[in-house]
Amino acid sequence: MRVVWTVVGFLGGGIVGLVLVLPRLRFLRPRRVLACDLCQRRHRRLLVAMVLLAALSVTGFGLRASQKARELPACVADVSISEGRRVIDPQVPRRGSLRSTVRSVLTAPVSGLALAFAEVRGRGLCSVGDPPITLAFVPQSKDHPGSMVGEVFLSSPTPRINPVRAAMLARHESRHVDQWAVCSTIGGIGLLPVAYLVDSTVYPGSENHFEQSAGLDAGGYAPPPHPPVGPRPWAVAFWVAVVLVIGRRRIRWAVRTLVRRHSTHAPDRCPVHTPGWT
Repeated sequence: MRVVWTVVGFLGGGIVGLVLVLPRLRFLRPRRVLACDLCQRRHRRLLVAMVLLAALSVTGFGLRASQKARELPACVADVSISEGRRVIDPQVPRRGSLRSTVRSVLTAPVSGLALAFAEVRGRGLCSVGDPPITLAFVPQSKDHPGSMVGEVFLSSPTPRINPVRAAMLARHESRHVDQWAVCSTIGGIGLLPVAYLVDSTVYPGSENHFEQSAGLDAGGYAPPPHPPVGPRPWAVAFWVAVVLVIGRRRIRWAVRTLVRRHSTHAPDRCPVHTPGWT
């Protein structure tokens, strides 16, 4: 059973999922979980969440695998993006490198979910050999150039850029695939959207670290402003408040331990869930 939960934890939340799901990995003895009602309730909620995320990841992986089996037609990235339609490449695309294969596997769950959305709402699916991404034209994106979800670039069908700029944009988006691969390994399919949201609120626009890592000029971003806008005080205060709310019980336990100089707990409660600050 431990092997099953290990797989579920990794599929649902990556390395972080393993730490959260498996008690011994988070330095919490199983008997302490059994002795605390709130710990048991919290652990059950974590398991349910991980099962749902793992099921979502498996579904996405299956969708991505089925798309790979269908052998999408190859297209020319720069012309396809600039014209907002699928332009077939007459040449046979070369096989991807080992690096691209590994990142395809790591991003397969979220890529499959993006493909499912593209199949329903988009049109003109095609694959690009260099950089290795999948293009999908989604009318709902309107004037937005596009967004990278896993290894799938949801592009606007409205032509807005020339082929040279489109080729640079494709390389920029390909670097985002690397970010998806790393974040999915660390924290599952939900880590990158959350991390990007936090970063974009604290460091807006060209100061976003994910966009800087992918290349601002290639992505069509302006140079960072001088003086810099971020970090924005209201955003820092907001996310600090979020962290304090999430970790309030452990903060309370730490304060109580410092005051009493030893850890104490109430009956049927672990030290973290014991009420009282002093």
